[in-house]
Amino acid sequence: MKQIKHEPKPQMAARFEAEARQALAKRSSQGRFLDIAASKDRSWEPVGRLAG
Repeated sequence: MKQIKHEPKPQMAARFEAEARQALAKRSSQGRFLDIAASKDRSWEPVGRLAG
């Protein structure tokens, strides 16, 4: 039976972050609002009917 090789969590997190950054680099300019939303804290999130 094959042994599964596990990756350390910090290394796995770094790999996922690199993959996410690569995927985000390929998006169109319409996704700019996501950058702005990510830079703000949770107090800027819509509430009530605007929350969708």
